Amino acid sequence: MWATLIKKYWQVSLFKETPANTLYSPLLLLAISLFYWLLIVVQWFITDIKQEITLGVALVAAAALVMSYIGYTYALLTVCRQRYRVIQTLTCLLAAHIIVHIWALPLLLVVPLLATQPVPQPMGSLFGILYLILTLMLTVWQFMLSAYIYKKALEIDYLPAILASLGLLATNILIVSFWR
Repeated sequence: MWATLIKKYWQVSLFKETPANTLYSPLLLLAISLFYWLLIVVQWFITDIKQEITLGVALVAAAALVMSYIGYTYALLTVCRQRYRVIQTLTCLLAAHIIVHIWALPLLLVVPLLATQPVPQPMGSLFGILYLILTLMLTVWQFMLSAYIYKKALEIDYLPAILASLGLLATNILIVSFWR
């Protein structure tokens, strides 16, 4: 069952499947939300080189982030009279973002090494440029996934979907900035 679900959400992440063709399950949404919450907490601790974030703050901030996904998407779909699509849309958003974050894990594991170990200058510059390019690619992929999912869920064109995705990004940044 999990393999089938992972394949389905992988297809969404490749823009080959739509939220309408995914499983409608509040329990699955809860499981994916919890997994996303845990993944975000782990990633924050991996990249916290100076060890400035406490466990309590990380847990609450990640929960606030998940709630911002839920609140923003619920409000957006309600305003557009598509509230019945909230479960599938949120599940797709979080599952697709989990996939992007898993692809980002190797980059995040390199951050502490690059920050603490001396790297010869030409190699350091090369690693820095490669890191930035890969990070930018993953960020664009995640942003376009949000736009794609909103486009399909709301049955709108790409420009309003991109604006909806920008709204989600702004909401997430605002919520997380309160805690970090």
